[in-house]
Amino acid sequence: MSRFKSLRKAKKSAGKKTKKSAKKSPTCKQRLSEKIGININEMKDGRYVSRAQAIAVAYKQIAKEFPHCKRYLSSKK
Repeated sequence: MSRFKSLRKAKKSAGKKTKKSAKKSPTCKQRLSEKIGININEMKDGRYVSRAQAIAVAYKQIAKEFPHCKRYLSSKK
C-alpha cells in the first residue's frame, strides 16, 4: 500500500510544479483597462468624438474579441 501512496504523492507534486510555472493570461478586467487606455489615446488623435464613445467602443471590442468576457462586461440590473 505504501508504494501506491508514494506514487500518488509524486504525481501530485509534479502537477503542482507545472501549474506554478505556467504564466497566467490577463483577465477580462485587465484587457478592458488596457483597451480603454489605447482608445483614449486614439480619441486624442481624433478617432473618437468623446471619452464616453472611446470607452463604449472598448467594451464592444473586448466583448467581440473575447466572447467569454461578455458575462463580466454586461451591465448589472
